Amino acid sequence: MKTFLFVAQLSLLFSAQWLSAQDRMGVFFDPRDGKEYETVFVELPLEAGVTVEKEWFAENLNYHMDGAFCYNNYEEYCNTFGRLYTWKAALVACPTGWHIPIDMELETLTKKHGGKKSAGGTFKEGGESGLNLLMAGFGEPNGSYIDVGVNGYYWKKTDMKSMTPGLITIHNGVDYFTDDQINASHRNSIRCVRD
Repeated sequence: MKTFLFVAQLSLLFSAQWLSAQDRMGVFFDPRDGKEYETVFVELPLEAGVTVEKEWFAENLNYHMDGAFCYNNYEEYCNTFGRLYTWKAALVACPTGWHIPIDMELETLTKKHGGKKSAGGTFKEGGESGLNLLMAGFGEPNGSYIDVGVNGYYWKKTDMKSMTPGLITIHNGVDYFTDDQINASHRNSIRCVRD
């Protein structure tokens, strides 16, 4: 019995050390449809030694609603990559208490992971950030889809009140990502962040 307790304590010690080096993982159940999403709690440094912890989806949103589409209209793509949302849908797609990322959240996360030239590599599936952004492609308003497996396009906005569509793009084969203001016509992926 003593040996078991020692092994259990040793296991907890190593787990605690691992958690202090890495961000914690969690689970969120969307009450709207019962879907389960893995989440990651990201500790972000602010100024003067202050930190803040933000919880992000570690999977693409896959909530069926008006303005949400599966790549090439195949449900199998939604099961793998989540849905692609119009800008109008993106503004209200996250569950209550969650939102699409804003610039300040992305900038702090980017700084933590080495800046725009290298953070894209950590944001991708398998990267150390735990976000696991997928190369889900995007959709055009005419119903055509491109870039699945090549690039990932994710909605963002300047701040909580902004109605101007923004986009970050994760590129296959490179560690940088791009950050743009775009028009609202495309259909892109969503990662939700807890308010």
